Amino acid sequence: MSFRVFSRKFSAGKQLRAIMDEQFTPDKLKAYEKPEVVQGLELWKKVTYFIGLPGCLLASIYCINGHLEHEKHSSRPEFVPYEHLRIRTRRFPWGNGDQTLFHNPKLNATTHGYEQDE
Repeated sequence: MSFRVFSRKFSAGKQLRAIMDEQFTPDKLKAYEKPEVVQGLELWKKVTYFIGLPGCLLASIYCINGHLEHEKHSSRPEFVPYEHLRIRTRRFPWGNGDQTLFHNPKLNATTHGYEQDE
């Protein structure tokens, strides 16, 4: 079966077009202009802008402050050179080859230990 025959036979374009033509008839579009529909749309728009977005902003600020407070009291673990950890059979293709892709020199140990002191 050629690609052209396959794409015609199993194409979703015709099916989607038929669904769209059925869903958005002029009679159905006029139903969306009724006052109760418009009133409902405006209500949910106001709920989104005045409750949803400020709520997300406040939750983000709360989480960031909690993380920063936790970061003040935590310390990184002592480096112990276990043989089964940080095994490098091949060098990474970035950096010096010993650091992971999202390497933090203060918190992530390499095979030889931490790069920066606390």
